Amino acid sequence: MDDAAKAVEDLWDRVVALAERIGPAEWSRPTPCPDLDVKGVVAHVATTPGPGVRAGATPERLVAELRAARAREAARVAALTGADTTGRGDGASTERVLGAACLDLWVHAHDLSVALGEPVDLDEDSPAVAEACRYLLRFTPQLFAARSGADDGAALQIALRGPVDHDAALEVRDARGRWRNGAAGAAHAVSATPAAFILLLSGRGEPEQWRGLGALEWSGDGGEAFVHTARLFV
Repeated sequence: MDDAAKAVEDLWDRVVALAERIGPAEWSRPTPCPDLDVKGVVAHVATTPGPGVRAGATPERLVAELRAARAREAARVAALTGADTTGRGDGASTERVLGAACLDLWVHAHDLSVALGEPVDLDEDSPAVAEACRYLLRFTPQLFAARSGADDGAALQIALRGPVDHDAALEVRDARGRWRNGAAGAAHAVSATPAAFILLLSGRGEPEQWRGLGALEWSGDGGEAFVHTARLFV
């Protein structure tokens, strides 16, 4: 099993373990996920993809649904990686699927952890964080171009430290963002831990919160615009 597949399974185990610890009074707690309480996050993860668990589902039913979803996803991951091993799969497609799963599961594990008062490690260096962050970096240039109001020719340096070694400039050309060789210059820059970068672009917390905790820094108008507007969901 490769690192990405193992990371997905580990994240499923993390989410299931969190759900199994939810107390009777905690299911209605708010979470950092917009519009979803603890019960809503568990139901969302348990039924992705799917029609959704009925609003009246009991906590026991939701945890059972989550365990069943974990088993289904383990089988799907095994099938994907098995096909790649035998040469019948598309390695690039599998990488994207596993990266997307890491991103979704890691963020929702964060949602549950915060709601349940569990500690959040902004310096987490797990393979799951690395896979989720590498997947997110695919979309980062276009988020800057589309969300930040960047003019043609605008450039921004993105530096991540920890499990993802990334220090590169992105630029906007013809209304599209792309990575480029060379530095953008320290006047317009964003630096973060991978965990804080994922949370920022996923709309969890405010930039000032992560800056106050030493996990995020930015400079210049480009950096200011990016940290306040570049979001996967609007």
